[in-house]
Amino acid sequence: MKKLFTTLCVFAGLMLTACGGTNESKSADQGGKSSGDAQNTDSYQFEGKLEEGGGFASFTDAAYFLNLSVDGKTSLDKYAFATYDASDAATNSSYSASWMSGTWKAVQKEGVDCLQIKLAFVNEDGSEEGASTYYAYESEGVYSVELTLSIIKGQSFTRTVEMTGQKGQKYADANAFIQAYKKEFVEPTNILKVESKANGGVAYFQEDGKVLIYVGTNNVASGTYVKTATSLTLKFGETEIPVTLSQTGGTFTYNYDLAGYQSIELVFEFPIADFAKLPVTEQGGQGGQGGEELPETALVQLKDEEHNATLTFNKDKTYAISMAFGSYGSFDVQKGTWSFANYKVTLTPESGDAYESSVADGKFVVSTHITWGGGQVDADVTFSADQTIIGKFMQA
Repeated sequence: MKKLFTTLCVFAGLMLTACGGTNESKSADQGGKSSGDAQNTDSYQFEGKLEEGGGFASFTDAAYFLNLSVDGKTSLDKYAFATYDASDAATNSSYSASWMSGTWKAVQKEGVDCLQIKLAFVNEDGSEEGASTYYAYESEGVYSVELTLSIIKGQSFTRTVEMTGQKGQKYADANAFIQAYKKEFVEPTNILKVESKANGGVAYFQEDGKVLIYVGTNNVASGTYVKTATSLTLKFGETEIPVTLSQTGGTFTYNYDLAGYQSIELVFEFPIADFAKLPVTEQGGQGGQGGEELPETALVQLKDEEHNATLTFNKDKTYAISMAFGSYGSFDVQKGTWSFANYKVTLTPESGDAYESSVADGKFVVSTHITWGGGQVDADVTFSADQTIIGKFMQA
């Protein structure tokens, strides 16, 4: 009997020691109590989105997919949806599987049940960068947590992303997640689209006087354009960019900073015929004559100051050359019709031979000999304007 009593006492002592050891166990993480060493029986999925828009959207905007698996592992995937690539996750360069990884477990923090989530960038050699611990709390079946994430691995450029999650599986796989967050690029409405020679730039000119600069599908600048009959200028904030116009086309250059790390040069070129597609936003430079008001029927007027002569091209494809004779007034000394082709204007007078315009030293020139009034006028006259006036004839 004594031997039996002794055995029972030893057994009870062992049991008390085991129970006491379990009750004293605490998580080393901020005093949180672990739910024990038993294997997790639940899995969770979280999702969140960073969407700031603006000039660098494709470099910052992203959707995040956080998986907490039953083996206690975490995997945070990143999908840069602003690149508009919705291809298969396995080959999608905009989708980063296991962008960050770590572990998780169910704990109590300050007496409240929650999920403790550890995340870090894990290098190929197994070392970690940017390790952080987060706690997700549940309310009515929905878990929430805020993650402070680096936009670029190894950089201190961070954003806070609000994540919400649930027990179990919402997305069957990464492809389902991509399809849920994909974006389809829709080009801005425009009356003229100009592509850069390199670096994927596109300039969209809109009918209301706005111009948008894109790199790929990323809007890097928004401004306005000012067009007269003979000039085109782009304005981005306080910066003005004049467009160089020639007989054959126009060209301009826009530089933008890639998130402060690199300056990208975009050189745009377009045929002169496209100049006519843009509406005149400011009067001035009509016919190269300082913005003088034209008769309603007139398209372009050119001057020969030496001979007090004016050449008027009318919208109905007629023209007239008039000369001023002091107090005697002005008289038409030549009339006819005009046509435009191959960047040249052909004038066909009512009598005499047809003649053409020309371009020299950046000037649009019309030269002819006038004989009128029984020899009262016998002179060579020359009318000229900036060569970009060709755009006016294209509009007619």
